[in-house]
Amino acid sequence: MTGHGHASVRHEPYTIDVEVRTVNNRFLKISPKVSDLVSPIEVQLESIVREFVRRGTVSLSVRVMREDQATAARVCQTTLKNYINAAKAAIQAAGMPCSVEIGAMLQLPGVLESTGAIDSEELLDWVAQAIRSSLQNLNCMRSQEGQAMAQQLSHGIQQIRGLKARIEERAPQVLEEYRNRLESRVRTGLSDLGHSVDQVDIVREVLLYSDRCDIREEIVRLTSHLNQFEQTMQSGDSQGRRLDFLIQELLRETNTIGSKANDAAIAHDVVSIKTVIEQLRELVQNVE
Repeated sequence: MTGHGHASVRHEPYTIDVEVRTVNNRFLKISPKVSDLVSPIEVQLESIVREFVRRGTVSLSVRVMREDQATAARVCQTTLKNYINAAKAAIQAAGMPCSVEIGAMLQLPGVLESTGAIDSEELLDWVAQAIRSSLQNLNCMRSQEGQAMAQQLSHGIQQIRGLKARIEERAPQVLEEYRNRLESRVRTGLSDLGHSVDQVDIVREVLLYSDRCDIREEIVRLTSHLNQFEQTMQSGDSQGRRLDFLIQELLRETNTIGSKANDAAIAHDVVSIKTVIEQLRELVQNVE
């Protein structure tokens, strides 16, 4: 489910800015981008995200700035010198003019060292506060989207129920029509030969056909899956995976009905049900 959340927290001498974005994914994938000051506690930050998000690709951006940044860092001359020497050697080996951009060099790992002591636990508390605020904003946005999705899912389930009712009503007519066609064809064919057919033989053939085309069990299971789907939607827990499973079961029963019914009208309704199920599947992929 897509969403966006943002929060800023100021605790002297730090200003913490957090931005969270989510896009659809069947699984949970966290892509953090954090300032050097909080990189040692990156794992703890991801655990906070897992408290709020169960599925989706999460982009977490944490920027921590110090007001005394100019005096809080010093240049490690040894590290910088090693970088410069290595760069010059590589440039000379390539036969290129030697040019070193000092500003770029200062961005390399280990060149700037912090001179101020950082209480990592205290900083984690501040960062966690900002992350939780941004995630709460994110979930507010996702909640609004979820309510709209729930309405679409409910509408789709009602469409399937309506089509299922038509199939239930049509199924007995299919058997009766088959019996009438069979009896008419057999009597017409045998009358030309001067023979007659026993009614018991007609009934036996109809019963065999009925056994092959009986879709009552599939209808019962389809109804059960629809009921479970609606009950799962009303659950307060994260149920995206269960809904995904029920979608597969709905499709399985619908395919079986289509293959057994042997009727054009039912086949048309089966295609309509499968179309709705596919729409529901796309929505369910976004449900946490």
